[in-house]
Amino acid sequence: MKVLVAYATAHGSTGDVARRIGSILQQNGHDVTVREAQYITDVNGYEAFVLGTAIESGVWLPALTEFVMRFEGQIKDKPTYVWVNCIRVMEEYGMSHIMEYYMPKELLAKLNVRGITALAGKLDLGSVDWTERWTLSTRYDGHAWPTNFDGDFRDWDKIFDWGISVIKDLQAVKLQQI
Repeated sequence: MKVLVAYATAHGSTGDVARRIGSILQQNGHDVTVREAQYITDVNGYEAFVLGTAIESGVWLPALTEFVMRFEGQIKDKPTYVWVNCIRVMEEYGMSHIMEYYMPKELLAKLNVRGITALAGKLDLGSVDWTERWTLSTRYDGHAWPTNFDGDFRDWDKIFDWGISVIKDLQAVKLQQI
């Protein structure tokens, strides 16, 4: 199956995850393109989409939102899988918070979303400006100081498992088409 992995990244971490997911799909027989959403000009020929974005200030990065809006008509009926990178997933109720507040329901309702998840990302407080630090600190639930989230928290095993779940679902889609 020809799959486009489109992503938006703030500091590069989401791009690393996108490339890993693309590699997993490719190793399992799919024809995969991994590309930053802002540079994609055509989606013709793709049979499935895996979309990922970092979360910044509680929302998707504009590049992925704009990608979905620009190509909605061409991708709406094709299998789509969505992930976000967000440090908040590490909090006690982080996953439910992300799913409730950081997933744009109206936008996702326009797509054939067959899988969705949130993954912990990488945060280097030394590379973010003070405005972003302030925004991060106001969004935590208080169970730990935001500086405790300074580091690489990407769980490559969890990323692998989610990639495999996408592959299994794509196999089910293929069987339904026969």
